[in-house]
Amino acid sequence: MEKIKSSIKKLILLLINCCVLILTFFIPKTDRIIIVGGWFGERFADNSKHFFLNVFNNKYKLNISKIIWITRDEQVFKELRENGFLVFKVWSLLGIWYHLRAKYHVIDQTLSDINPFFSVRSKRINLWHGFPLKKIGIYMKNNHIRKPQYGTLKWTIDKITFKGCWFDYYLLATSEFSAEIIGRAFEISKERIIISGYPRNYEPFIENPFIFITENERIYRNRIQGFIDKGYKAVGYFPTFRDKKETLIFGTKDLKELNKFLDFCEKSKLKVVGKFHFAGKKDSFNGADEHDAFINLPSDADVYTFLSQIDILITDYSSIYYDFLLWKKPIIFFPYDLEYFKNEDRGFIYDYDDFTPGDKVVNCAQLQSLLVDGVDSYSKMYFTRYKDKANKVARKIFVDYENMGIEHLISQIRK
Repeated sequence: MEKIKSSIKKLILLLINCCVLILTFFIPKTDRIIIVGGWFGERFADNSKHFFLNVFNNKYKLNISKIIWITRDEQVFKELRENGFLVFKVWSLLGIWYHLRAKYHVIDQTLSDINPFFSVRSKRINLWHGFPLKKIGIYMKNNHIRKPQYGTLKWTIDKITFKGCWFDYYLLATSEFSAEIIGRAFEISKERIIISGYPRNYEPFIENPFIFITENERIYRNRIQGFIDKGYKAVGYFPTFRDKKETLIFGTKDLKELNKFLDFCEKSKLKVVGKFHFAGKKDSFNGADEHDAFINLPSDADVYTFLSQIDILITDYSSIYYDFLLWKKPIIFFPYDLEYFKNEDRGFIYDYDDFTPGDKVVNCAQLQSLLVDGVDSYSKMYFTRYKDKANKVARKIFVDYENMGIEHLISQIRK
């Protein structure tokens, strides 16, 4: 019965793809139009957002006539439109028109970031959202990596019976090493991988970066800046999610322990800027976000809006620390459940210690002891201990990141 349902679904998708294919012969594609979407069409964030903004700011230099954001979210649609950007809903007539006109369809999560039904005959590109530390894709299933058989009859059938032909797409990676890891995770061959920088990492290397901050994020950014102007240091706390249980803030449910640490932070003029991963549905800050020393960012906020304000990063297994390396600031790792995460939850693609340049702590007392002399003092100590390792990890993953801006990425896409 399941095989019959699958066959019927493939047949329907084949018919839809054929209809769209016919449409594209009457509506010519142009490489001067790009459509972009992100996170199931629900957020304006991450690599897709920063790609969109950087192309928009350099349209004439890049010979792009239109860069268009596609969304399913009413608030995103309204705010981008009010600020002069081209934005359309996935099923709007103009949205469909530009899907058919655009040669390049760009996402960073899944094909439903845009309207995938109208991606036939386009160049489909997934920017993805980070080089992984924890297991993703095929690594979560088994160790057997199947090499894609491009051009075979089976591959061709899979492509033409897949929504918008998204079975065949290009994937962004940041280095040859990254390409090998990401390619295996998604079973993508080297020929389908574009090597360039992540758009969300351009800011540290652009003299006058083009920054657009949503109204919701602006409130928090201004609040943080207000404290910075008063002499506070901002400590970013961005843990990742667990598949099988909730993430504990600083590894504990003991509010007394949390408040003791946050009291120390407030006395030391430290503000903890916290945000859980939006995939962690059951995660909560357990009341700590009510403390004066804690600033809880909205769950849908783009954390990259705030990295320039962060003086020191604390995380556990989130890949955000790779990007933070490029800001040349200290990182503390808080793997309070390392053995559990490694053996019972998501697990790691490679050795945790080899790729984490920074001190490891597992409770508030240990963290406090590192910060007791202040962020500036710890920063000096951090770079004395970890500068070489941090640079080595950054170069391994991002290679020539200073020279891989938007012009480089667009040129690689056009190739």
